[in-house]
Amino acid sequence: MTLLSLLLNASPFMYSEDLRGDFMRFTNGNVKHQFVSIVTVAFTLLAISISSTCAGEWLHDFQAAQKLAQDKDMPLLVHFHASWCGPCHKMEQSVLSTQTIKSVLGKRIIGVKIDSDQYPQLVDRFNVRSLPSDILLTPTGTIITRTDGMQQKNTYLSFLGRGASRYENDRRVYLAQKSKQELMARKQQESETAAEDSVEIEVQEEVEEKTYVASDPARIGLEGYSPIALTRDRKWTKGKQEFSWPYQGITYLLSSRAELEIFKIDPGRYAPQLLGCDPVILNKQDRAIPGDTKYGAYYDHNLYLFVDLESREEFKKNPDRFSRTMHVLKIEQVEGTQVR
Repeated sequence: MTLLSLLLNASPFMYSEDLRGDFMRFTNGNVKHQFVSIVTVAFTLLAISISSTCAGEWLHDFQAAQKLAQDKDMPLLVHFHASWCGPCHKMEQSVLSTQTIKSVLGKRIIGVKIDSDQYPQLVDRFNVRSLPSDILLTPTGTIITRTDGMQQKNTYLSFLGRGASRYENDRRVYLAQKSKQELMARKQQESETAAEDSVEIEVQEEVEEKTYVASDPARIGLEGYSPIALTRDRKWTKGKQEFSWPYQGITYLLSSRAELEIFKIDPGRYAPQLLGCDPVILNKQDRAIPGDTKYGAYYDHNLYLFVDLESREEFKKNPDRFSRTMHVLKIEQVEGTQVR
């Protein structure tokens, strides 16, 4: 690893011979009505079956699982495995099939198991390079977090808890921003039809709100620079407020619609690790101090920020130690951050 200086069934619904026989005995005059009734009942039973199956159980159909995640607005856990994979079998017995893990399924997370040999297209789509692998997605398919290799039960449970909390937090931030934008749009529309003096008041209020968003640096990641341009091209390109996206309680600005769509798919690949805090200080002093964009480094395809050159040099001497710091940070824990 090199350090690059800155400049990653349902149970099938029952349509048995008995049911079909009962249907065929209906008189011709009632066939159409009874057919509709039976189909309605059948699909109702199917929906109930799928819903009850997801509670405490693993699913095995990706599309059905994603649809369920969207309906319930829960993150989707995708577990990749294979029949020939020894660690996969071990993890199945000691982790996945335990009641502790199953108790989470259907409550905060929808889980689906994917055989990598049967669904190579999903392996390629999510860039799975080792087994077992677990990827936590938003209902729309954006990667929240991922982990590779055999996991112990407690570690795996923590992984799920952190991922679910991250999604729930980002969802709240997104809804708050959306609500604020809609409110501002309504104010602007009202101001256009109001009297001249009212227009001036409304416009002033709108400008003040926009200024408030732009002047809240504690919420803006990478000082407003695009994480996509930085990671892909090593270029410092300023992002735009219209192409913003929340991740882990921090809003990142992208420079174009195309960059925004790329970032939404896998924000964890481009955003700084540890909420942009210096990993050396966090490891040695247990303090969450924001790093400076002037002192950054890429290690194992992940971006880290440091407070100064000395801290970055210390990281370079033992990157594994500092990059594996087991801290679960929240934005309000970062020193100097004001949550408003």
